[in-house]
This record gives sequence, C-alpha cells and structure tokens, in this order.
Amino acid sequence: MFDNELDVDMDQVVTFLKKYGGHHLSHLILLQDKQIFWAQENKVLIAYRRTGSKLIVLGDPIGEETRLKDAIDEFCEYGGELGLTPIFYQMSPRYMQHYLEHGYRFTKIGEEAIVNLQDLTFAGKQWAKLRTRCNKFNRNEFTFTVMQPPYSTMLLQEVAKVSQSWLGSQKEKGFSVVSFSEDYVSSFPIALLKDPEGRIIAFATIATSSTKSTCIDLMRKCATSPHGTMDVLFIHIFKWLQEQQYEKCSLGMAPLSNVGSHKDSPMCERLMHQAYHHGNNLYNFKGLREFKGKFTDSWEPKYIGHKKSFVPLLLVQLITLINSPPVKRTRAFARIKDLLQNTG
Repeated sequence: MFDNELDVDMDQVVTFLKKYGGHHLSHLILLQDKQIFWAQENKVLIAYRRTGSKLIVLGDPIGEETRLKDAIDEFCEYGGELGLTPIFYQMSPRYMQHYLEHGYRFTKIGEEAIVNLQDLTFAGKQWAKLRTRCNKFNRNEFTFTVMQPPYSTMLLQEVAKVSQSWLGSQKEKGFSVVSFSEDYVSSFPIALLKDPEGRIIAFATIATSSTKSTCIDLMRKCATSPHGTMDVLFIHIFKWLQEQQYEKCSLGMAPLSNVGSHKDSPMCERLMHQAYHHGNNLYNFKGLREFKGKFTDSWEPKYIGHKKSFVPLLLVQLITLINSPPVKRTRAFARIKDLLQNTG
C-alpha cells in the first residue's frame, strides 16, 4: 500500500513515528518530499522517492521488528510490478541479512557519528580546547537556550535570517539533507546561541527519533559569528540533552568517511576514497568528518544496498536527487506540530 505522488497522510505518519520511533533520518519525512509505502498491514513504513528507473529508500524500514524482513519483501515485489529497482540509501548493518536474501550488494558511502550521552563528561585533555572555548563565550556573555514550539513570528524571522546568512549563494538541498522552512523548524525544539546583545548567531533543531535517542538536525550560523560558535552550541546541546535524560545523539552521516581505505576495497569505494581526500573544493568531506569527530569516536557505517546497478551512475542519480530543489508543502504542518507536541 502506498501514498500516490507526494500526497501523504502526515497525521498517520507522525502518529506512527510516535509509536515506533525512528532512525537518524526519519524526521526528514516531515519535509513532505517523499512517498510512503505502508507494508505489513501498516505496521512498517518505508520512505522513498522515485528517480529514473529506481525507487530510492531513505534509511532502513521503520516499524515492528518482526515484520521488517517481510516488509522488504513487499517493497521489492512492488518495485518489480512497476518495473523499477529499489535502492536502499544509508542503510545500517543491522538488517543486512534481510537485504542479502534479496541479492543486494553493499557499497559503503560514509559513517554516522553517534554521541553516547551517558558516557559524556567533558573532562580530560581531549575536551580542553572545547572547555576553553565555552568558558570564553560564557565570559563574553553569550547565552544558550532551548525553545519549544509554537514560536513567535519574530523568532522565526530571526532564525530565517541566520539561515540565509549561512546559506549565502548556495541552494537548499533535499531528500536526505534537511532544508530550511519556517514550518519545518516550527515542528521541533530549537537550540539558540545569542550574542551579548541578545541577537541569535547560531541555531540547531533537535529532532527526536525515540524517548532515548535524538539528533541535531538543521544547524546554521551567521556568516559573521565568532570562531568556535558551532562548537559551543553543540556542547550546550549535549549538556541539555543529558539533563533531559537522552542516551544517544546522532550528528548525521559524514559522507565518504573511511570509505575505500583498504587496498582490497572495491574499485568504486577506492575511487570515493580519492574523492574524499581530493574533492574538498566541491564538498568539505574531511572538514565535516573532523568537526563531528571532535565530539565522538563512535561511528556506524552506512551503505547503499543495490543489485545490478552501475554504482558510479547510481551515485550521480543520488547527488542529483539530493541537489534537486526542496518540495514546498505546508498544508499539513499545523496538524503535524499539534501531533508532535501532544501525542504520547
């Protein structure tokens, strides 16, 4: 069973995610730029987009653990009926056996950074620079706060200015990359860092996937913000999450991180390894890995699950999909915000 085009019942989706939780990408379903396949009598959700002859699934299926294997069966059958090939993007090793049984092969495309909040103390030599940086911001009267929706028009306008300052001449991305919209931002708590005059210089949305885990989602800063702004914002967020008794926080994927580094790695992965080291003019792969690595040494590999696809062409299709303009859909957001705030 699937929702045609992008006409998705978001009430059903949000209620489902509240019940079953999600993964490090499930909050991106709220961007409303994906189709939904309901499998196993609506006990499993699969979010995807069609591009060319492929159905690109975002992350692993979500729902009842005992039904996930059969849900993958259903989706593969659905793709076969349409003459389309299902591709699983940013899948985790957890359900790899299910994909293997369908003849899928795996190409590593990066690693997800995961912060274990229970073990995080900010003590010791490794945290010295970040402690010094936080102390400097505190002395200079920068302030941190977490706001909860609903938000005033004035606040949304201010964070929109910060977002545009960060974006500059760049274009917003989509599918597996969050894009800014006031409606989307209004669906989550917002962490704010303000200068001594009370102006917002950086913000991040905090998207929960369960009662124990969360992720730092949309993160942006002013172009003129002081050096170390995002470091300080992240440290404050981690401390706040610890106070809220969260156990884990995802920082999202570092693309091409530790891909193709072994001499026996597949040729495609070795080519991606070269892109990681020499492609920083196009995308700051190494810088993103180094930034996230300041806060954790826990990384989970992520893969593309594919069958007979020519991987370089598949990667081009994915890049095209991610770089396509975000779909602007707002009619369901008021109801989404109500469900997120009031559904138990």
